[in-house]
Amino acid sequence: MKKASFSVATVAFMVCAGLIAFLISPDLAHAAGSSITHNDHSWLTSHVFEATLTLAGLRTKLTDLTTRAEQKLAEIKDDTAPDAARAIQSDHEAILAEITETRAAIVTAEAEEAEATRAQQQEETRRQAGQAPANQVDIAAEVTRALAADRVRANEIRDICRRAGVADDVAQRHIDEGSTVAAVRDAAWVQMVERSNATRIFGQVQSDRLDETDTRRRGMRDAIVARLARAGGARNVEIPEHARAYGEMGIAEMAAECVGYRGALRTPRQVTDVFERAFMTTSDFPSIFADSMNMRLLARYQVAAPAYRRFAIRYTAADFRKVNVVRAGDFPALQPVNEAGEIKSGTFSESKEEFQVFPYGVSFRLSRQMLINDQLGAIDQVLGSTGDRVADWENAKAFTLLLSGSGAGPTLVTDNKRVFHADHGNLTGAGTAISVASVGVGRASMMKQTTLDGIKANFAPATLLTGPDTLTVAEQLMTTLTPAQQSNAVPESIRRIVPIGDANITGNAWYLFSDPMTAPCFAYGYLDGFEGPRLSSENVFDVQGMKVKLEHDFGFGAIDFRGGYRNAGA
Repeated sequence: MKKASFSVATVAFMVCAGLIAFLISPDLAHAAGSSITHNDHSWLTSHVFEATLTLAGLRTKLTDLTTRAEQKLAEIKDDTAPDAARAIQSDHEAILAEITETRAAIVTAEAEEAEATRAQQQEETRRQAGQAPANQVDIAAEVTRALAADRVRANEIRDICRRAGVADDVAQRHIDEGSTVAAVRDAAWVQMVERSNATRIFGQVQSDRLDETDTRRRGMRDAIVARLARAGGARNVEIPEHARAYGEMGIAEMAAECVGYRGALRTPRQVTDVFERAFMTTSDFPSIFADSMNMRLLARYQVAAPAYRRFAIRYTAADFRKVNVVRAGDFPALQPVNEAGEIKSGTFSESKEEFQVFPYGVSFRLSRQMLINDQLGAIDQVLGSTGDRVADWENAKAFTLLLSGSGAGPTLVTDNKRVFHADHGNLTGAGTAISVASVGVGRASMMKQTTLDGIKANFAPATLLTGPDTLTVAEQLMTTLTPAQQSNAVPESIRRIVPIGDANITGNAWYLFSDPMTAPCFAYGYLDGFEGPRLSSENVFDVQGMKVKLEHDFGFGAIDFRGGYRNAGA
């Protein structure tokens, strides 16, 4: 009898087809699992295998995309026509965008594979110890919590790096290496300090050489900033080389040098006299100390992550008057060119909403004991809490406006209706719980929004904003898990939405917002040149110590309705 022969490709195809059929068929998987002992948990092994198979496919796809990107770029030659070169460049950018998405999917798949493997190892440990195995619900819940926590960590790291001006690849490396949010925050602060030190801030300097006074001011300031960071727990912060001469000096010793004091500071009376002379005369010390506190305060403020910054766009106001935020409706539609070569002109539609920045301030004091005892840790704690409290205060003001009108938001100038309104097509008043179906309804309403000129916008939600009571449900919805039934599957487009919770939202209401760079509903901003809180100090007669004044110019307002959706929840 003639034997049948099979090629290697045919055999590989048959094996893959069998594996895929096994993975996608719940009945076959259940039948196979029932033939194995209960302690083996074949369903968990299958889940690990499926995660590994998915990860392998994504890595293969990334390799293929990288090759395609190189080949596409190589198509541009010296004699390539400009139009053809632009078309090739556009195709290359599209491939690069797909590479970015694939890398993000690989990170998610790696996290899922790691968690599934860890769960499998825990089950094996249970079996060897003779303990009762955990059921599928317990393990799935543990994996869900771990993946949700990792997703939150990754989002916070990306947000910190973005606001600190750290490159995206550095943020991704921190995520891949499992860095904690606190470690990334300290690293971002160090980079901001180094960037600030690398930038000259001395006005009216006519040559590259700094005089002795400027050199001393810069060295003392940066030494105090580094010591404040160390006292606050950032042990890896190094004192810059130009400031090392002042690195071991106490605050009182710096003040003494600024006023030309000669002699040792042995008694509290001598220290007090130095501080009084430093703050009462025209010495440089008050400005040096204030600059140091401002640099540290601004660094702590910039790495704060209030929820409102995730769905609002940033503006800068030239003064305290109302600013008309002009939203261009659409670029004029292209029109045919006639035989005479005439190009017809088009018009923009405009919508004007008002935005305004207001001044705020408060004063507090640094005690005489803090200065005499050189308690930089206590001072840094004050500055750190001040930066956090300013960010919390901004967040509270933003959510007060967002939740006004029983949650429907403020009234828009354009049509005299609230941001979330039935006439805007972005409000579900009856309320439904967070689910694939209800989020799908919100996504559909955002896609159906039209621009000012009546063009379908196809806006996509990027953020799901909830209160504490429904945040866990939102995170579970976005977690990548293999569903037991196809009807329970969560589409990839919904899993890409980032869940954010904020305690200012009470009850079960939830919101969808698109990327604020694409379709912002709200705007926040500062006065030009004052992009954060600032401190000034003085030594006054009725205060024992140093009186510090905190000022901040801030505004928050609604500018459109098209990029948002509200559901009253259930």
